[in-house]
Amino acid sequence: MVRTPDPTRQRDAERSDAQLDMLHSFAVKLNVLTDTVEIGNTITAELRTIVDYHNCRVYVLQDETRLMPIAFRGELTTEYAEEDLDTLITEIGEGITGTVAATREALLTPDAREVAFSVTIPGTDDDLLESMLAVPMVAGDTLVGVIVLSSLGYGMFDDEDQRMVEVLAPHAAAAFHNASLLEAERDAARAAGALLQLSQSLTGRHTTTEIFRDAIESMETIIRCAATAAYVRDETGAFRVIQLHGCGGRTVRPRAEIADVPATVADTFLTSTAPFVIPQAIAAQVPDDVRIMEASGDVLVCPLQWEPGEVGALIAVGDPGGEPFDEAAVRLARGIGDLTALALGNARRIGELERFHRLVESLDAVFWEAEADGLLVTFLAGRVDELYGADAPAWLDRPWGEHITDADRALAVAEVRRAIAEGTDASVEYRVGAPTGDGRWLRDLVTVVRGSHGPRQLRGLTVDVTERRHAEQTLRESERKYSEAFLREREAAERLRALDEMKNTFLEAVSHDLRTPLTSILGSALTLEQSGLEMPATDALDLVHRVAANARKLERLLGDLLDLDRLQRGIVSPQRRATDIGALIGRVLAEVENPDGRPIDVEVGLLTANVDGPKVERIVENLVANALRHTPPETQVLVWAHAVDGGIEIGVDDAGPGVPADVRESIFEPFEQRPGPTSGHSPGVGIGLSLVRRFAELHDGRAWVEPRDGGGSSFRVFLPNT
Repeated sequence: MVRTPDPTRQRDAERSDAQLDMLHSFAVKLNVLTDTVEIGNTITAELRTIVDYHNCRVYVLQDETRLMPIAFRGELTTEYAEEDLDTLITEIGEGITGTVAATREALLTPDAREVAFSVTIPGTDDDLLESMLAVPMVAGDTLVGVIVLSSLGYGMFDDEDQRMVEVLAPHAAAAFHNASLLEAERDAARAAGALLQLSQSLTGRHTTTEIFRDAIESMETIIRCAATAAYVRDETGAFRVIQLHGCGGRTVRPRAEIADVPATVADTFLTSTAPFVIPQAIAAQVPDDVRIMEASGDVLVCPLQWEPGEVGALIAVGDPGGEPFDEAAVRLARGIGDLTALALGNARRIGELERFHRLVESLDAVFWEAEADGLLVTFLAGRVDELYGADAPAWLDRPWGEHITDADRALAVAEVRRAIAEGTDASVEYRVGAPTGDGRWLRDLVTVVRGSHGPRQLRGLTVDVTERRHAEQTLRESERKYSEAFLREREAAERLRALDEMKNTFLEAVSHDLRTPLTSILGSALTLEQSGLEMPATDALDLVHRVAANARKLERLLGDLLDLDRLQRGIVSPQRRATDIGALIGRVLAEVENPDGRPIDVEVGLLTANVDGPKVERIVENLVANALRHTPPETQVLVWAHAVDGGIEIGVDDAGPGVPADVRESIFEPFEQRPGPTSGHSPGVGIGLSLVRRFAELHDGRAWVEPRDGGGSSFRVFLPNT
């Protein structure tokens, strides 16, 4: 018997083959694409081959709150023929697209009108029957965007369509993510290239006008802005605009109509040499006569200082309503400012050297002749009295060199004799005593005149090079000063990088320690809310206990942060009272968080000390929490205290893995974390041990860690009993 093929099964098979071919084609195409618009158009085109839709839109997340459509494909016969990109911009949580982005869960509906949170796009029919399929694009834990398919009619998409788009979405998300990384690299490369081009351009500039012009025109190619300007402080302290540039053909006011910025106003902003941003709200308060354009957004200011007393600033004005200047723009402005300041300093030094050369060329000289054998001077002419003094004619028939100071004479005479021996010219510089009593620097250009039997005569030209020597000394001092300034800037940059790393570490740790209890609190509260309190009392009480426990965690974390801040600012002083140390340790252990329920041994006798009880409780609490967090559950923990000479010593010992010698000091620094993989708990924020040390120092004591006999660590605190 011959079976008749099942048309439905055959269509499904053909559809499956088409989907596999499409996925293969899609992956191959995305591997070579680096532009987000190209990627979006590729998605809409490839989906068309396997899904029958009337409209396809690809959204990409921007500014963490808005979904921007970067690809749009639809049939002219639909109601979407009049859509434009501005109409399709969607906020997170708005409509079907925004909700899918917020929940990161796909949505398939046979009739979009039946979705409670759907939003009708302006310009379309409110009663339009339309099927919709929206799938989020997620790369790792990062939302990238949303793919939205629409089709006129009821139930035009099925589960197979949804599965297909969900398989496609991660590939698209990865492509968009890679494209954004490449775009960031391209932006960085463009900025670096523009800075290099600016550096090369400024190298050939020798006037402040040329340097400022190149600097503000280059800012447009490096930082997105509407206008740029250069200001220089005049002798009154006011800042006067000397260069203006409208970016992208924008109009700026004539320079003559722009008033100077008074010193009293400028000095409140230019408190340092670091670039900074004036927000649009504050910039809007600037008087009209000072504005360089009618309306503006944020203002980016880059202060300049290239010589003592020489101060100015580069200004970049943002578009009204445009994106604010970010940290990258501030860093680029610093680079532009550094190059400009360096060029201005070099231009000034070059100008000084050029003036020096003109000075040298205008000077008269002394001409002299001497015998090659004994260096006896036979002729003097020129500015003899001015350079050598009134007794210079008496030098005739005396050896050349006797007029030179003792410190320089031997070296100068040796150089002249070398020139005679080698038959070459020589140039020597030396000091002489001047008629006024002040020393002068002279330079002799010596020529050896040769006869048939060898050198027979010397001819010299003497010029005064005192001014040049002083200029060279000034230049060396200036170079040394700028070298020191550069080293200071580099050290400051390194400190800022270290602070930035500490900030990032702190934010990561604090965000985790805040998010974890908050998540538990929110989950328990939502459960109670959704149940309407209609649940067994034991379950409800358990949820309440969890809320309370996690709230206490948050309270302790915030308390630690506030205590660290107060200690760093030095506004905390100990309130000493006679305190029973054993009872204090007992109270701490009764309340300390012990998730594994492990036993904690205590060795404390009758011990009383004059200390700040709450601060010592925090010391013990943090030391115990540190031991529980960084040791395996089966590890023994011992808390002890005893009297020592001059005070008391409190310790927490554990038999854990121990603390490496190279970090025994650094772990007491704020936000320094020591991973605790063996305990299975979070490494924490990194401030507990820092508080231990600071509370100990508040008592004029100290805190440290040392190896424990038999393995493990012994954290100890000494508190003087004053």
